[in-house]
Amino acid sequence: MKLSAAECVVQVGTFLYDGQVVCDLRIVLSPERGGTGDYEDQPEVSDDADENTFYIEYGSTTSRGVFSTGGGGFPTLPAAIAHVEAMPGFGNTVRWIEAAQPADRAATRS
Repeated sequence: MKLSAAECVVQVGTFLYDGQVVCDLRIVLSPERGGTGDYEDQPEVSDDADENTFYIEYGSTTSRGVFSTGGGGFPTLPAAIAHVEAMPGFGNTVRWIEAAQPADRAATRS
């Protein structure tokens, strides 16, 4: 998953897949909250919004540094972290490596 120019990585870590395979994990700050795009949803849910949102991206189980899936859409970094750490199966294996500082965020865009 490639970051847009407006997104930045704010937290980096790892988790264990199947209790053995080290996989990467990162939390990305986006200036936009993606809507569902579903015409049956209310506009405030369906439409994108200009709102800082934290998304979780999970690394590949076969290639380090490759982020193959993501999810979430959290209003705060602590909420995103709490969600990851509560995930059944691997939440208790999460190890946070670093928190990007505001001055470092431009360097973390990739």
